[in-house]
Amino acid sequence: MRTVALRGRIVTDYEVWEEGTVLLEGGRVAGVGREALEADEVHEYPECFVLPGFVDLQVNGSFGMDVVTDPGRLGELSERLVATGTTSYLPTVISSPVGLYRKVIPALAEAMSEAQPGAEPLGLHLEGPFINAEKKGAHPEEFLSPPDAGLLNELLDLGPVRMLTLAPELKGAAELAEEAVRRGVAVSAGHSNAHFGLAYGSFDRRVAGVTHLFNAMSPLHHREPGLPGAAFAHPRAISGLIADGRHVHPQTVALALRMLGPDRLYLTTDAIAATGMGPGEYPLASRRTYLDAAEGVPTLSDGTIAGSILTMDEAFRNILTFTDCTIPEAARMTAATPARFVGEGARKGRLAPGYDADVAVLGPDNLAVAAVYKGGAKVFG
Repeated sequence: MRTVALRGRIVTDYEVWEEGTVLLEGGRVAGVGREALEADEVHEYPECFVLPGFVDLQVNGSFGMDVVTDPGRLGELSERLVATGTTSYLPTVISSPVGLYRKVIPALAEAMSEAQPGAEPLGLHLEGPFINAEKKGAHPEEFLSPPDAGLLNELLDLGPVRMLTLAPELKGAAELAEEAVRRGVAVSAGHSNAHFGLAYGSFDRRVAGVTHLFNAMSPLHHREPGLPGAAFAHPRAISGLIADGRHVHPQTVALALRMLGPDRLYLTTDAIAATGMGPGEYPLASRRTYLDAAEGVPTLSDGTIAGSILTMDEAFRNILTFTDCTIPEAARMTAATPARFVGEGARKGRLAPGYDADVAVLGPDNLAVAAVYKGGAKVFG
């Protein structure tokens, strides 16, 4: 098979090699070394950082496209996402009418089954409908549902769901989480008003972590630490976080990293169709959102924040700005940790032999995306 060598500053799990090579062959990483490994095709990226492609677990849309209202454009969305360094992602469906789920999930499944030249959809993230109305955020309250095993199994039968966000305090949620995990779905607590004890206990059982830490959940309080406190305290809970500086204050981002470390904190975008666009009106499933240049974050008409316009390369740069983390730690938060959360840790998120040849190359000065390789093929730059 033809081999491809990428030479530059190699970002491993724990350090940066100032000179090195990543060897790609047959869609996989064939080797990683400090020396100049030979190959049929060599790409030199002097001073650039060569790191694993980003894995985003919450993408409602981007570049004017909405996952729910434009399922047929999923391939186009995948092609556009690679420019942000993203090589794998979960198209995300927020709480919706049952009839819409029955239409959209099979359509997304069909689009995902087709060959994708861009970022790879790893499966769907169902954010809802089994969430708490008190913490609904931008979700339409009329489309929320109490935990219902029959509905859950119907939704899982419709397409390849990889992640489910639910409120663990709802009656029947524990049994729902059990069923989801039995069917290979990662369960995350979110849009929840759970108190500390209940949340901590859910992590002892089938809930693996938290969706967009601090947002749309019980607050961290010194007398009642809530869901965020349980996420900090539990040794196995893994939390997603939107590091745009608007959803979570930069100093709170830094606190979360100090409490969790890069192997229990992953960065996500919660991006919507407004991402990469200008001010205007954009869809979010059955809702309309509005982006104002002055605000810099999309909202509903009543001012409720509705997703973000963050990209994964921006999140990578932001975590370095907001905290004292290293580049390898930032790479783990944007690749290895989210991949592991959804059961892809054995093939995604690391530059190691046998892993998928998904690679992002970032420029030396502003860490802008210079090139991206997906399955060993150059797809950007």
